Amino acid sequence: MHNLSLRVRSFAAAVLALLIFIPLTAITLEQAFNGSLSQSMLQQLRVQSLTLISEFELDNTTSQAQMPEQLYNDQFNIPDSGLYAFIQSHDGVLWQSLSTLNWQQQPEFVAPDIGAEIFIENFSMHNSYFLYAYTAEFESSVGYQPVSFYILQDKQVFNTEKSKFANTLWNWLGLIALLLLILLLVSLNAALLPISRLNKQIRQAESGQLKRIDQHYPPELEKLKSSINNLLDTEQQQRSRYKNSLSDLAHSLKTPLAVLSGTEGLPEQAQEPISQINLQIQRQLKRAVAGTTSTFEQAVPIMPVVDKLFNAMDKVYADKHLTLTHDIQHQALGFHGDITDLMEILGNVLDNACKAAVKQVTLSVLTSLNTLLIHIEDDGPGIPKDKREQLLERGTRLDSYKEGQGIGMAVVADLVSAYQGQLEIKQSDLGGAKLTLIFPIRV
Repeated sequence: MHNLSLRVRSFAAAVLALLIFIPLTAITLEQAFNGSLSQSMLQQLRVQSLTLISEFELDNTTSQAQMPEQLYNDQFNIPDSGLYAFIQSHDGVLWQSLSTLNWQQQPEFVAPDIGAEIFIENFSMHNSYFLYAYTAEFESSVGYQPVSFYILQDKQVFNTEKSKFANTLWNWLGLIALLLLILLLVSLNAALLPISRLNKQIRQAESGQLKRIDQHYPPELEKLKSSINNLLDTEQQQRSRYKNSLSDLAHSLKTPLAVLSGTEGLPEQAQEPISQINLQIQRQLKRAVAGTTSTFEQAVPIMPVVDKLFNAMDKVYADKHLTLTHDIQHQALGFHGDITDLMEILGNVLDNACKAAVKQVTLSVLTSLNTLLIHIEDDGPGIPKDKREQLLERGTRLDSYKEGQGIGMAVVADLVSAYQGQLEIKQSDLGGAKLTLIFPIRV
């Protein structure tokens, strides 16, 4: 859940809300519709009961029911019409409508109290019915006699209407939910568009295409934009001050060392330590500058650096007639660091490769698993396995190793380490050495 994007989280929350809201809405509307239909049915059956009561007469002599042959409501006169009526007293059934002509089973009713009514929404026999019952008193030869009127309405029509309403309701709510999801996606994209633009500009700043974030954003993101710009400006200023300080330090040390080394009568034994001190100062200054890279360090395009170094190597080793080739996976690939560091690293490795090569040197650049890989190969004698381990040891000087990749590799190893990179040495398919520079890509 922590790795999900804001868009996915918002959309998932909206879908969850719809999954809860739509069914609850449908159930509520269905219950309201069914309740309304039931109330409407109660009113209809009550009217039918009053109609029967108005047409009913009780013979005072025989206590028999007297009803017209044809009732006002034709549904009572048609067999199996769906509307049925019974009139009962304590002596049994006094009358039943012609619509019950084909009934094989006589229903069993519970008589309500005098002046009271009963409404049952699910009266079951061979089918399901609405049942309305009402008891009234009529004068007879033996006094007032209670008579109950029963109206039954087949629920088939009711169930059909309920099913139609439910299907229509769910179809429309499903369509509304779909439209809401589409509207939500459009709204989310519109709402998150400034964040996407800001993220894109941050990536451009990381890759070196932008120095500052310059687009306008909603008020909620303007503070973040200002903070990032302040961070970029501060980082650039710090790097500039640090480089200037280091440059001043190198310059201030260079002159005394030059004077010291040019002093007359300086013992021969002192010349070598002075040279070593000068070399160590240069190396440590390079490491310090390289170590100041940050997440927002602008990426240096590799292709121009490689072209410049290849031109230099062609001139330096013109007598060897070397074939220098490169294969850069994407010409936009960049090195997150200082261009002088990149020149120093590639220049030393290429120089040693050209020294060792017989006819061919190749350089390839590609990316793999958030890493930048630079392979440099030659067709020379290669580097013995025992020397490879020494070459990769930090602080070990290999300047005494004059053949192949020996000179300047201590500086390369320090710079690569300062960029949290790795240096691998293997056998090349060309027959010589294959040096692989591995740098992490900041994302």
